[in-house]
Amino acid sequence: MNYVGRGLDRGLRGRVAVVTGGSGGIGAGLAAMLADDGARVVLAARREDALERVATSIRETGGVALAVPTDVTDDDALANLIERTRTEFGPIDIVVNNAGYAVWKPLEQTSIAEWDRTFAVNVRAAAYLCAAALPDMQERGFGRIINIASEAGVAIVPGFAAYCVSKHALRALTEVIQNGNHTNGIKAWVVCPGFVDTDMGFVVPGANPKDFLQVEEVVDVVRFLLHTGDNVKLGPEILVRTMRNPMPG
Repeated sequence: MNYVGRGLDRGLRGRVAVVTGGSGGIGAGLAAMLADDGARVVLAARREDALERVATSIRETGGVALAVPTDVTDDDALANLIERTRTEFGPIDIVVNNAGYAVWKPLEQTSIAEWDRTFAVNVRAAAYLCAAALPDMQERGFGRIINIASEAGVAIVPGFAAYCVSKHALRALTEVIQNGNHTNGIKAWVVCPGFVDTDMGFVVPGANPKDFLQVEEVVDVVRFLLHTGDNVKLGPEILVRTMRNPMPG
């Protein structure tokens, strides 16, 4: 995915951005966009080879990117991600919590282990990274937090129990951050896309991929948010739905 030449004004030049789930899909698209707009990007995900391919692609098109293999359910791995970022690039200006996990099961069929993993990936890791980055953002008077949730974070999708609850929690976390940082240059959004043409989009059986959102469409929404004026407040909930219903019937 190539975003070279599409930057608005490179207004993020020199900013340091951490993107989880950066080895593909929305995360890779957001990382490429951030690098094109001038940010130095740290990519985190478990798939080391795929992560390095995304970082290499960014570097080959003139961007700055560092791949840090990370299991976001592991506190030591998250601490290493923060330390590597600060050591090699400096304080964190932008956090993109994109890593996600979903199981297509109703409540009564969802195991406690599946609940624990869903919340560890979708909520706990985001809370950890935001809490780690916020003090530096507050001190410098600038910060941007993008939490990627889902349409299931604003509506209940039958059969998607743990995922729905976790994405509602991520939405609440984002409100907590925004409401606590109105006057210090920090903005937080929870972007809630419907079905997107990524691997996770196919978790729900029966959905029609031709009516899915494209990664580029979600990325363009985030780019717009990042370039809004300092005194512009949107959200924090940004719902991005498809015009055509991708579900049968």
